[in-house]
Amino acid sequence: MSKSFLYRLFGLRKVSTEIRKRLETEGLLFDEEGTSCALAYKNFRGTHKRSGRGWESGATGSLLISQRSFYVKFPYMILTDKPSEVAARYIELELDGNEKLIMKFNVENLFEDSTGNLTCYWRTENARAIFDHIRNIQKPHAMKN
Repeated sequence: MSKSFLYRLFGLRKVSTEIRKRLETEGLLFDEEGTSCALAYKNFRGTHKRSGRGWESGATGSLLISQRSFYVKFPYMILTDKPSEVAARYIELELDGNEKLIMKFNVENLFEDSTGNLTCYWRTENARAIFDHIRNIQKPHAMKN
């Protein structure tokens, strides 16, 4: 996992102790706290961020996935903490090489009081494993449709 400089220096996007304890109790599978990522916005409106079109590279985000929960924290208080099977329904995934995971979020269903489009480009050595894990959760839902 590639920790961002701002995370290492200031603890940016650090997960609170109580959330971390809960996720560890649930069986933490992936811990990408403080990971460097890039965010692409299109007509995005959130609690603390508005953007017609925008791009942020070198952002710091946190992605933690337990056996039961999907937790993401981005700049501008963009945050989701949902059951994994719920969150997986609202994420489109792509792999770009072995260490770049692209997540296109259905913002209205994942982030409180938000609309528009948000895509995150995670740089992590766990990209393939996270991709496979979320795809496995999505499979039963795809069969029902």
